[in-house]
Amino acid sequence: MFIAVMNVIAVAVALVVVGSVNVATANTVTKRTTHNMPGISDLWSTVTETVGSLIGRDDRKETNFVENWANNYHGKANKDKKNRAFEVINSNYEVPKDAQIAINKSAFIFDGDNDFSADMITDFLTKTGAVESGYRTKKQMDDGPARSYWQVEPKTAKSLLNNSSALFGPKFNKEFAQYAEGDATASEVLAGKSLEELSALMEADSNLGAALATAKIVTTFET
Repeated sequence: MFIAVMNVIAVAVALVVVGSVNVATANTVTKRTTHNMPGISDLWSTVTETVGSLIGRDDRKETNFVENWANNYHGKANKDKKNRAFEVINSNYEVPKDAQIAINKSAFIFDGDNDFSADMITDFLTKTGAVESGYRTKKQMDDGPARSYWQVEPKTAKSLLNNSSALFGPKFNKEFAQYAEGDATASEVLAGKSLEELSALMEADSNLGAALATAKIVTTFET
């Protein structure tokens, strides 16, 4: 595999030198480049994407996630933060067992909601946790309000529970039946919790943190 990748790079560089490459049918993605020669940046994007596919990396998919995270989850990510997010999701981060279980449960609960498949949810949620916390903490740094590996703010959680109640249906209520009280379902009880209570619950219960993060993803991300 390494030899094949190196061959691709060598051929591509040679074609750049002679200037005879036709990339009209190539699918390219926008990437940072130090090249200023016309056409070279597009060619290099094609080369890196081709190499990425050979080693199992899909830059278009990853770029789509970073843009969604920056614009719809983080909400205020600048270029530097986007670059960092891209680096993180391409690093060898580890997902702890409790987080993986939580991700799998959320993928099941929200599968099909707003046209998000279980596989899409798994991918987006896994990467979100890596970027938001590195799966190293459930509390936001500098005493911030966000909680869980996915760094959901209590006010966001409460808003989702109250304004996107259709997402929290039978599968959610069955999975979180421990929060139900009397005739009130789990989602109804959680919607009535204070911000402080939701904060504590998301920190303690990775499954709940993942579910609320997923609710935010399926209501804001573009597929």
